[in-house]
Amino acid sequence: MNYDSKRTEANYSPYFEQVTLNKLKRDEYHSQQRIHDNRKNKLQLPSIENSTLEDISMHFSKCVTSSKSPEKKVDKLQVNKYQLEFIQQSFLELEQTKMSITMRDMSNMRNKFNCHQRIIANKEQYTVRNLERQMGSNLEDYSNLMYLQQMPAQTKNKPETNIAFFEEALNAYSYAIPSRRESAQIAVIRDKVYVFGGMSGAGLSSDLWCYDIKKQEWQLHQSDINLKVTNHSMIAWKHMLIIFGGSGYYDHKMKIRQVYSTLACFNTQINQWSITLESVEPRREHKAALYMGKYMIITGGLDSGEQLLNDTLMYSLDSRRWLGSKIYFDEGIAQHAICEAFDFKRNVDTIYLFGGKTKSLGSFPLMRLVFSGQAPQSWERVQGIGVAPQGRYNHTMECINDSLILIGGRSQAIQEYQNEIVLFNLILSQWIQVKRQGLMTKRWSHCSCVFASNIFCFGGIGEVTYLPPVVFSIETDQFKIKNKMVIIKRLSTIAEDMKKQNKEYQQIKRTCRLEKFRKAEKLYGKVTTFLPLPKMKTPKMRYDIWMQFVRKILHSLNLIF
Repeated sequence: MNYDSKRTEANYSPYFEQVTLNKLKRDEYHSQQRIHDNRKNKLQLPSIENSTLEDISMHFSKCVTSSKSPEKKVDKLQVNKYQLEFIQQSFLELEQTKMSITMRDMSNMRNKFNCHQRIIANKEQYTVRNLERQMGSNLEDYSNLMYLQQMPAQTKNKPETNIAFFEEALNAYSYAIPSRRESAQIAVIRDKVYVFGGMSGAGLSSDLWCYDIKKQEWQLHQSDINLKVTNHSMIAWKHMLIIFGGSGYYDHKMKIRQVYSTLACFNTQINQWSITLESVEPRREHKAALYMGKYMIITGGLDSGEQLLNDTLMYSLDSRRWLGSKIYFDEGIAQHAICEAFDFKRNVDTIYLFGGKTKSLGSFPLMRLVFSGQAPQSWERVQGIGVAPQGRYNHTMECINDSLILIGGRSQAIQEYQNEIVLFNLILSQWIQVKRQGLMTKRWSHCSCVFASNIFCFGGIGEVTYLPPVVFSIETDQFKIKNKMVIIKRLSTIAEDMKKQNKEYQQIKRTCRLEKFRKAEKLYGKVTTFLPLPKMKTPKMRYDIWMQFVRKILHSLNLIF
């Protein structure tokens, strides 16, 4: 008994070490067998970087369907908790990456790669919840997983009907500036604004001014020619300024005004003029617009006999010759406005016309020029909804994006200034009244041009006199306007607000004084001290002076002698 117990105690530790070794080998064997089974079932987790959510879900759905088949019992797929956590983490990282993409990028990617997307009949089998359900997961808490929400179909953006424009005056940091004028012309080439001609208080002008938008400086271009014109037309073509027609001084003896048919070109690169005399009828107060980047369209005007013209001319800037036959209006027109815009009805560029002065004291409605190829055929009226603006003349019309914008002008029948800005949406064929912010300048007989999302206006006549010689910028971009919006009040309202603020300030000031007194009273009212009270100051007087004063009084009363 003792021998067996000694033997057992002697072999106790090696025996249990051998048992532990066998157990470890058995566990290692089972783990190797499990890895072999997994490789046999092709359980290879795809990488996150080179795979998509659909690829991972397709891979595991195939493995699960193969494990459920009764014929292949050997291919049973077993997923432990570590593999399940890896799958959930993979889906979580993929979904977080996709959720970081903005709504705009997702819509652009969907539109761009729409042709490469595959149509999935049943999307339920590719979701994370269904995949875990197929793998036998009993997890019920899915709050930590982020799921991609299905994006709703985006509708086509409709144009806004509540539009506001902001007007301001551009700064000019130069000593020399142009004079006040009307009936001048303005054009933009790159980042420079050119102003030519017009009439001021000193008479006709023949100077060419250039305003640098970046430097905000005016510069005068000196020239040898003496072309003093007003009521002319000017367009910008490439790096050239094309000037046609116009009028000169009035001859009182002959009682006739000088009207020109000259075509002047100014090269902005070499600062050189070239003038040619054309064979067409001379005119003034007509309008010109650039068409297709190589043609100049000229409409209406007044001849030397003060007769209204009703023709439409087309000039080729490349070949420098007049093209086609003339197209006539029903009646003559002058001081109207035209511009080039896109015709959404025919999907071509065309020329739009509005307003003007006619012999019958009326104005033309909004009209468009119909082309056959590149040759003009006729004018047709544009039908629109909404409240159409009143007829006007000496106004301007510009096109920005898909809208025509009318600025200023004067009514021929009522003789009133038009202080409104009206917009015509070419897509909706709708007239929209624009809300004005900033400077609300009344103007007519001015000039304007387009620079990016801004409309530059120069010169013209206000309510009383000529407008100041600065470039007024009208911002049309709604996102940029939000940073410039200000609240403009009347002077009476401002005076009332100042009085109210003054009364409130006085009340607050009075309250503060009373509060200080109350605080001081509370602070010093409870203070006790044992110092002696100060002595009262008594007035002191000389005794002899006092006695002399008493004697004088008694002597005056005849009491003493």
